[in-house]
Amino acid sequence: MSLFGSQRGAMFGLDARLAMVVFAVMATVAGFVAFGRISIAKNAAVIREIEAFEFALNQYQADMGTFYLFTLNKPVDDTSSLEDLTALWDRNMVKSGFQQNWHGPYMNIESRRHRTYGNWSLFYADDNRGNYCSTESRCFVWLSLSRVPAKVWEEINTYYDERGGSEKEANPLANGKIQADAATDPRTLIIRTVERAR
Repeated sequence: MSLFGSQRGAMFGLDARLAMVVFAVMATVAGFVAFGRISIAKNAAVIREIEAFEFALNQYQADMGTFYLFTLNKPVDDTSSLEDLTALWDRNMVKSGFQQNWHGPYMNIESRRHRTYGNWSLFYADDNRGNYCSTESRCFVWLSLSRVPAKVWEEINTYYDERGGSEKEANPLANGKIQADAATDPRTLIIRTVERAR
């Protein structure tokens, strides 16, 4: 065998190894890009769900002609709101006097359970969540989702309250449309939605 023939074999082996390294690097980069897109897709899915809830709450209140809380089939002094959300898909949660106005279901779900994070729920408070609704205060329906990773919360807050990151809030946990009770991980994503008409 000639010296030239063995060099050709060695060059082919080197070319193959270089090609393998290039493919490995490309696969790693593609994996990171795909993982980032999955993360963005999850955040986009939560944003779409928030928007669907807001639309449903607005439509429900428009149909009922009054604030969401006032239509629910529960005692006036009952401040628990764990099951209040179900009025969007279950007519039995609506007071009998309002049932003829119910044109639901307003959501295409029948569970408060989120498929990735915790549970959806509602509560009612003023615009800063400082006080329960009173006759004198502004009053909102607040939507919450438990067990949201802090990174996801921050990205959703940036989307809604920080104009895509161009404006930073002084205290993002307690101000704006998107809030949280504490800087924990995971945390509760709290969203200010529909307001009681005054």
